[in-house]
Amino acid sequence: MHKKQCRFIAVSIFLFAFSAFFAGAQPLEIDYCGIFSDDLDKNMSKLTSDLYYTQLSELQNFTVVDKRTQFDSKNLDSLDKSLFSEESKTFFAEINKNPSNDKWETVFHIFYEGNEVTKSKEYDSYYKILMEPKDNLRATLSALISGGGRSVDSQKNQTETAANEAAKSSSLVSTDFLSGTWKGEDGLNKVVIMRGGRGFVIFNNGASMNITIRLDEGSGNQKITVVQNQRSNASFFPQLSRQVALEHAVNAEPIEWTLQAADSNTLKGQKRTLVEDTGQVSYGDIPVIWTRIN
Repeated sequence: MHKKQCRFIAVSIFLFAFSAFFAGAQPLEIDYCGIFSDDLDKNMSKLTSDLYYTQLSELQNFTVVDKRTQFDSKNLDSLDKSLFSEESKTFFAEINKNPSNDKWETVFHIFYEGNEVTKSKEYDSYYKILMEPKDNLRATLSALISGGGRSVDSQKNQTETAANEAAKSSSLVSTDFLSGTWKGEDGLNKVVIMRGGRGFVIFNNGASMNITIRLDEGSGNQKITVVQNQRSNASFFPQLSRQVALEHAVNAEPIEWTLQAADSNTLKGQKRTLVEDTGQVSYGDIPVIWTRIN
């Protein structure tokens, strides 16, 4: 038998075994304990923890049990592993900044059958953690559960780059096309959009706002709707005086941006929010332009 045939058969056996592992009748049960970090504030920690939970819940052949309230602690050292279930696999992650190179490091943990295995990955910026597709999380879980294995992150990154470029060249906008960091209108420091239609806005005053992104089904002049996805606070209205913002934020409707892609790096449209004119506060539309940072 030729060497090429042997390699082909070996690869085929591996792919068959991998597929069978995830295509079994009995789904894998994962207890999710959340993330632990010394370097994230409460809002960013919750955003990232929720993102991982959503991605885990969307994976086929996984049954995810949310155990975050049971293990609600920022300090990893206080995590009581004796409470982990012996019947299921427990997953959690720690995310911290590496002071030696200013990069972010994520360490994924799977604990099962009395053993704990980990896999680390380094990111140039925190936003790349948030924008990583769920398929990478699935690959990480499979590597951990099967006892490790060589990382294929570089190959995946090449595939993702090609997919992003293809999406950007298409006339139809997608959340893959939109994913990245954008510079918004006055008062906004940056807007981060993640795959799957979620993201957050960081204001110049330091406030952060969760957002959701909706796309219409059309093929021409496609509408992009970005909507505030949390309760309002006065910091979301920097165009108002502080006292006026405090008075009106309590009952304010969600801020909404209606945009269209002018090109692959520019979104244009309007923002519906509270505006103040001669002492009167009402809802109005403000022209806005967002430009891609990366």
